Amino acid sequence: MTADEVYGWLEQEIIVGALKPRERLLELELCKHLGISRTLLREVFRRLEGGGLVKFHPNRGVAVRDFTPDEIEDVYSVRLVLEKMAAPLIIQKLTRDDLRTLRQLNRAFEAAVGRADMPAMVLANRAFHGQLAQLSDNRFLCQLLNTAFLHTHQARYLAWADKQSGQQSIREHCEILSAAAQKDLARYVRVTEKHLARGKGDYQRVFTAKRFPVQGRVISRRGAARETPEAVPMAKERRKTITR
Repeated sequence: MTADEVYGWLEQEIIVGALKPRERLLELELCKHLGISRTLLREVFRRLEGGGLVKFHPNRGVAVRDFTPDEIEDVYSVRLVLEKMAAPLIIQKLTRDDLRTLRQLNRAFEAAVGRADMPAMVLANRAFHGQLAQLSDNRFLCQLLNTAFLHTHQARYLAWADKQSGQQSIREHCEILSAAAQKDLARYVRVTEKHLARGKGDYQRVFTAKRFPVQGRVISRRGAARETPEAVPMAKERRKTITR
């Protein structure tokens, strides 16, 4: 596997919640399972750290990053500024074809909510917001929005453990699209603010519960998790994707 492939797989595992905040990423086992060098894996870890997805801990190695309520406040504040910058560009450039694509992406998100398929929910939501950002036609703004999205991934899958929260996200997406279709910039910004505020609040409510594992996971060569005194199980079906 190339560095880009390993990065893409680990990034996805983190944002869909298969790898939980504060969970250790065991270097030796990952290298054995993926058939890669420690040099390559450390390069990937550095990229993930730069994206705010993992953190290096002295004498403990690398773990999936979690965020304090204050950090989440900061990230969402920055994302809101970026969304407000993108809003007039999106409203101006939105076409009927764009609107049709966005509605299809929201229907995919709605279907995932109906199945309670958390990975599909997160990826469909990312696709929806990513498509909106692309309409700004500003490459640097899109990159910044994507980084902010990655930093707030924990808030989404924690919130969507409650199915009603997923249903509310569907409704808010529909409101965003309605405002965009009507070229109503003020309403678009207002609904986006509400959408982001709810995500921030969801994370802050669950943070004190600390429902995150603090151990590492060990992966066998066949992709199945196995327990050790310092590891917790890893979902077998999620690991099959890296053997391709």
